[in-house]
Amino acid sequence: MPYNAVDLFSGCGGMTEGLINAGFHVVAAVEIDNFAAKTYRANHEQNGVTLFETDIRQLQSDEILQLLNGEPLHLLAGCPPCQGFSSLRKKNRKKSSKDPRNSLILEYCRMVEELQPLCIMLENVPGIENYTLFKRVFTRLKKLGYNPQYKIVNVANYGVPQRRKRLVMTGSLLGNISIADGNSKLYTVKDYIGKMQSVDETTDPVHRRYPHHSEAVMERIRLIPIDGGSRCDLPDAYTLECHRKEGVGFNDVYGRLRWNDVSSTITGGCLNPSKGRFLHPVENRCITAREAALLQTFRKNYIFPEDIPLTNLALMIGNALPPIFCSAQSVQIRQKLDEVFMSDIFDSEKRSEIMKRVRNKDTSPELFIRKLLTILGYRYRLSTKKLSCHPDIVFPSRKKAIFVNGCFWHGHNCKRGHLPETNKEFWTEKIQSNVARDQRNYDECTKKGWQYLVIWQCDIKTSNVEDLKSQLVDFLQ
Repeated sequence: MPYNAVDLFSGCGGMTEGLINAGFHVVAAVEIDNFAAKTYRANHEQNGVTLFETDIRQLQSDEILQLLNGEPLHLLAGCPPCQGFSSLRKKNRKKSSKDPRNSLILEYCRMVEELQPLCIMLENVPGIENYTLFKRVFTRLKKLGYNPQYKIVNVANYGVPQRRKRLVMTGSLLGNISIADGNSKLYTVKDYIGKMQSVDETTDPVHRRYPHHSEAVMERIRLIPIDGGSRCDLPDAYTLECHRKEGVGFNDVYGRLRWNDVSSTITGGCLNPSKGRFLHPVENRCITAREAALLQTFRKNYIFPEDIPLTNLALMIGNALPPIFCSAQSVQIRQKLDEVFMSDIFDSEKRSEIMKRVRNKDTSPELFIRKLLTILGYRYRLSTKKLSCHPDIVFPSRKKAIFVNGCFWHGHNCKRGHLPETNKEFWTEKIQSNVARDQRNYDECTKKGWQYLVIWQCDIKTSNVEDLKSQLVDFLQ
């Protein structure tokens, strides 16, 4: 069964590559950088992915919901910009560097609340775990019923030939999802780029893209020992003045990669030897854009448009998530979804037990209606012993109740209420059972002299606020 996924902050497509390799159907992605968006389209437009090239703060969740056409969103994945959380940006301070992009993690949380995915996955640099907004988002996701958990892992343990630590957070409304264990054998630089064609003979334009230096710089590069040497091995006469200062770190600057080891972290400066250990193990040059992409585990034919400036190309490759690593995490989530959606795994009793874990209280639509009621000056309660049917909002003194219904789970006759084509017999029975239960709830209200109002998820949107206010006022008066 193809599970629907959305990739927020997609960059040039590393996460999407991993999701597709794990069997997900990526419905939409969001990316603001035009070079990254151009690369993304070149590789994934043919897969039917809709790319929103915009600031996520300006994107309305309804635009994504329309693409889902009533289908559930199984996974919302994202990697908010992480530069402000990185160890380099902290500059030996405890607090993260002030960076306006840091707050974009709140946009991920907003999309979770509004899209109500069954599962979530977020990846970032380890430094984010000490950041105030991350803690706030983690707490919010917990209250929403996702039972989030996170772990810091090294991508080298997942088949990526690179030393790179990442924080992975997963969560689900269907029960716990553990972080995938990294038990792959270690792959080396030689495994991935050891058989690359000469840069002079290659027909791959991406493999021909690497920096060309002055003779003075080239002389320094030639003096660095092959297979792992660095600036520390240079004769004293070739040591730069800025490296002579006591306490200067970054010994990997002008360093060579080692054939039989993983590479250092591929960063946004990966096509500049003055930014780190990015020299070829034996050739007197920096690694090429294709070699950097391969060390990030992009496939050999991944398209990087030729008109993208070298600096921007390096930045998008270095900022990308390694597809193989993303795939390993996505497979773990897919297995959890299989437990629920594949009818041949569990009997009906076990399936019913799992489905009961799906959050049905404090949903984003409920919170929206509560906020409107507060604005209108109405005092409400969330429960009453006078009714056993558990409406979402009650007014005991008025003997009135409000049910806020999700279109998919309550069988609404709209696009969002459309049943999945796969396993249709199961879903038809499930939703019909929900509809019958809803009718029993409404009948109980009527028998006990209560009036009730049903508000559907598809009607709850910012463009419909005034109509909703009028509807609430008319009902409560």
